[in-house]
Amino acid sequence: MVATLLIRSTVCYSLATSSHSPANGRWFPKKSRLDGVGISHCWCSKKSPRYPRCLTSKNSPDDDDDDVFERHYARFVKFRSSPHNAPHIKKVFLLSDLHCDYAPNREWLRHICSSEAKIDEATNIDFNKTMILVAGDVSHDLTILRWTFQLLKRTFGEVAFVPGNHELWLDKKRKIDKNDAPMKSNCTGDEEVDDELIFSNGQGDGCNDSIEKLEKILQICVEEDVRIGPVKVGCHETHPDYIQAHSIHHNATTNYGVWVIPILSFHHTSFDTEPHIDTTAWKGIPSARRVVADYRRTKWPQPLSLHDDSVAKFFDGLNEVILNLDNLLPNEHAGWAAPILTFSHFLPRIELMPEKRYLSIPTLHSCVGSIFLESRLRNIGRLFGIDEYGSYGSEVSLHENVNSGKGVDHLHAFGHSHLSWDAVIEGIRYVHVPLAYPKEWEQRRRSLEIGSMKGAVREKRFPVCIWSNDNEQCDTLSNHCGNGFPKDWLGGWWSKYYSIMDRQPHRNNELAPWVAQRFRKLPKGVVSDFDHSKVEMEHKLQHPSHWAASGQWYDRNKSK
Repeated sequence: MVATLLIRSTVCYSLATSSHSPANGRWFPKKSRLDGVGISHCWCSKKSPRYPRCLTSKNSPDDDDDDVFERHYARFVKFRSSPHNAPHIKKVFLLSDLHCDYAPNREWLRHICSSEAKIDEATNIDFNKTMILVAGDVSHDLTILRWTFQLLKRTFGEVAFVPGNHELWLDKKRKIDKNDAPMKSNCTGDEEVDDELIFSNGQGDGCNDSIEKLEKILQICVEEDVRIGPVKVGCHETHPDYIQAHSIHHNATTNYGVWVIPILSFHHTSFDTEPHIDTTAWKGIPSARRVVADYRRTKWPQPLSLHDDSVAKFFDGLNEVILNLDNLLPNEHAGWAAPILTFSHFLPRIELMPEKRYLSIPTLHSCVGSIFLESRLRNIGRLFGIDEYGSYGSEVSLHENVNSGKGVDHLHAFGHSHLSWDAVIEGIRYVHVPLAYPKEWEQRRRSLEIGSMKGAVREKRFPVCIWSNDNEQCDTLSNHCGNGFPKDWLGGWWSKYYSIMDRQPHRNNELAPWVAQRFRKLPKGVVSDFDHSKVEMEHKLQHPSHWAASGQWYDRNKSK
């Protein structure tokens, strides 16, 4: 969603802890705000409904919110189901921020899904055995959203999805340009996919608020067989390297696969924990509420509001309603133990964005992520027995994690920022693969390129493979770690920058040259000295393995 962004710090929130009590019930994740205000531990008895009620003191200001949450949660219980098993999947691809409202993006999507046969002769990828994760921001138009799902389902063996902020924009009935043909209501596997299929019909979504819109979106996912809950992908065969790496912690025979877990989230203002740009140094910087369309185009029933944490808390709690996480626990289902691949639309950590001085709109940090999301990721990791270093084994460094066969056992994919990323922070590997807006590829291609999503020629870009278990290939492990995640650094200009530079948010009287030209400089203002070539050179000296490896995993894997 953040279209014109150009982005690590100590985050001052506490990561929640949880425990599991199989005898009496279970503890749900602790949620805490930056000030220590918020919901404490939540406990749900086995006799309680399938969605949790947050147990706080009677005098807690959150009591009313909990009642509202519970009323709305009841509408989503129907989407809860047992985890899906997809043993035929050999590869998992990632893409976010498709923005199919734009014709060039639709053309590109049509191109990658154009093969009539399910085996692409050029890449030799059997698409029946692939899965694609769509990390939000496809379209606010439900007809375009359905068309996108149908197109992807015709090509990929499995499709999983989490909604972004654009999906939740209310779409009112509107007039259609006379040059635009109406969109057909359905798309079958036999008909030609042409422009007729991808114009809006202008009828709107008919929703009163964004929660009703979310319900319709998830219903479309169910109707189109798009996964919104946990999926175990990969073959049932035991992989010897994986067993050797994890046998200490898993006595039972371990299947070589991965858990794919979509996580719902929404942004909130208190996610931004870093100093604002000094208003005595620069003038004319607009507030996020002024420039971000979410504040105008989404609507929430009281007391939910984007002006506090309530919407973000609601979405985080909704994961307890829809995800059947109890069935994922390795201790109870040891035969299904596997690494985990979670994905969301929003950012779980502020370190996954450049500092404010590098953003063309420096106030956007307040509407890009959720601290509740990061807490949930850590708790899911603990449920799987993954330690603070992101693996079942011993501590390894960031660069050992990414560039050795040891690897991390938790990869989280995200979207929203339109800035490609690949970095390991406190044991979780974070990856962002945006399609973004067409103009962004013209204006700042370097900050978007990652893995196979690169190059000046649009048709040569391809969604990035982030997990592979193609046991039919004799050199399977030469291309990825024993857990299936890529062993090589994928790219991402800003994640490269922060691999060699410390985060310095206190430099809040400075703006980068490309940002400074947009605003009025006052006497205290400083234009930062920024040389892209120096960053490239320093990164090459500090991390030569990145340069030798970047992109090769995908080139090799895609050719198999």
